Amino acid sequence: MSKVSASFCAAVVTLIFAAISAPIFPQDVNAAIDIDTAQTATAHVRGKFSFPDGVRSRRNFSFLRSIAGIDSLAGRVSDLNLYDANNKPIAFRKLVDGEYLSEADMVGFSYKVDISVPKQRDAAAHTSWIAGRTGILMLADLLPQVTSGGEPPRASITVSFVETGKDPSLGPGLWPVVSTESRRDETFTSSDTRDAVLYVGTGWDKGFAIDRASPVQVIISGDWNFEPDDAVSMAGEIYNSYQKLFRGGSDAKPLIGIAKFPQQTAHGQWQAETRGRSVTILSSDMPFRTQSLQRLHEQLRHELFHLWIPNGVALTGNYDWFYEGFALYQSLKLAVGLNRIRFEDFLDTLSRAHTIDSAQFQRTSLVQASTNRFKGSNTQVYARGMLVAFLCDLALLNQSKGRRSVEDVLAELFGKHRKPATPVDGNTAVLALLRSNPGVVPIVEKYVSGSEKIDWTSEIATAGIEDSDAGILTSLRVKEKPTGRQKALLDKLGYNNWRKLAPTSK
Repeated sequence: MSKVSASFCAAVVTLIFAAISAPIFPQDVNAAIDIDTAQTATAHVRGKFSFPDGVRSRRNFSFLRSIAGIDSLAGRVSDLNLYDANNKPIAFRKLVDGEYLSEADMVGFSYKVDISVPKQRDAAAHTSWIAGRTGILMLADLLPQVTSGGEPPRASITVSFVETGKDPSLGPGLWPVVSTESRRDETFTSSDTRDAVLYVGTGWDKGFAIDRASPVQVIISGDWNFEPDDAVSMAGEIYNSYQKLFRGGSDAKPLIGIAKFPQQTAHGQWQAETRGRSVTILSSDMPFRTQSLQRLHEQLRHELFHLWIPNGVALTGNYDWFYEGFALYQSLKLAVGLNRIRFEDFLDTLSRAHTIDSAQFQRTSLVQASTNRFKGSNTQVYARGMLVAFLCDLALLNQSKGRRSVEDVLAELFGKHRKPATPVDGNTAVLALLRSNPGVVPIVEKYVSGSEKIDWTSEIATAGIEDSDAGILTSLRVKEKPTGRQKALLDKLGYNNWRKLAPTSK
């Protein structure tokens, strides 16, 4: 493990903006971002569109308005100016927050973005902000929106850090900038600005773990009840486990940024997002080291899964029920497999999810719930999605006599639709794959395409599991005397994993 080298501490970082393009022609943007870090953090953005030869038509200008249930993002933008090819101002009118229409073809632009700490705590894992000497810049909400004839938006930008009132002769502030984006000299280039994340500021100096021998890179801000080496070791183990599950993946190292919430937050709270190859975890710490390590392992298990699904596949649309629900379930199985949790904990988590799902009054299909995920259906997407993954696993294991499991489905989906495959609708691809397994079809029809209440008595019985609570709370447990077939399925779920890892007595 080593500290970030001086090359990371550039005063000016050049990024690549992907501007809003005309509906047909691809465009790049060359722009500069000046971050005013004094008192309130403000990003001053100025730049120009780069059009193909002979193309100069562009009149629509827009910004990202919402992401992950965080609304009013475009309301942070102010002092917008648009310019023609001769750098002369162009008149425009505002349609709504974040949507503008110019009166002539535009080439240049300038504006400000408020990147102070968001009022909504969970927004810190999904949007740009700077607090003190620690910040996260996400180009998706800093740059104009773009559609480039189906191509990913690309960009080229310089970022400077300045303090209002500081003597200009002293030059810009020297802040570290770490990212997965390509870099040449002082320029970061992004082939898809929707995925571009930059971790900026000296506040990340608490732990830079960029180890060539590790399959991951980790940067940490703040003091925690774990050490940076703990995070690197955990992340590497989990990443390698998923590499094995998915039978490969990208050779590019993911970058994991772990920081405290910029707002005061009680123990045990966390929010995260995996964007491209960047994993951002915002969290409060736990009171004790063992709890802190356990929580970190849980966060990493879930988020690293997303490097493969959905980030590594060319699937589109709202199939959140699958990539969130199956991520939760696979995270649980991996935790049992790595002896991070007991099998009783595995069953307890499934029990709580079933209790939550059973209490839903307005039931919709998982496909429909995914389209309304951030409008009241988030809990259903996670809880029911995980239960469906568990039921699919049981059905696959039972049908194949233990030779096939949900891991095989995940690997097949990734292998078939791994980028740069032709994009297809996520729900169509996932449902077709699940329905190709006869034992899974009833589960899909009742609980994914349909909205029936989950009654899993017969399904869990195949693995020697029963609900010991006759009331409204679900409490799963293993039967006292499971049959040989049930023991075999339990073993595939990880019931006896602790025995395999226990030291042999002499």
